[in-house]
Amino acid sequence: MSYAPSSTGAHGATSTKTRQLAHLAQQLHVLAQRTEQLEQLTAVTAEQASYMRLLGGHHAAWFMASQRIMTPGDVVEEQPDAASQQQQQQ
Repeated sequence: MSYAPSSTGAHGATSTKTRQLAHLAQQLHVLAQRTEQLEQLTAVTAEQASYMRLLGGHHAAWFMASQRIMTPGDVVEEQPDAASQQQQQQ
């Protein structure tokens, strides 16, 4: 009994190797596509980040303005100060 590989076994190993290489090539192609898509999405995200920063600044300005308008204590405090300054000038 011989344990040497037969010609059909060598052919089967070559077929398996070819199939595995084809599968690896396909996976590499998918990886390249996904890497390109990630690069595009990263560029879009970087562009949108600057717009989000501006939006945050505008949002904060609206909050500060509304707080100043809605707080009744500030208006009451400003009026006596103006009246006292006018009295001091006279």
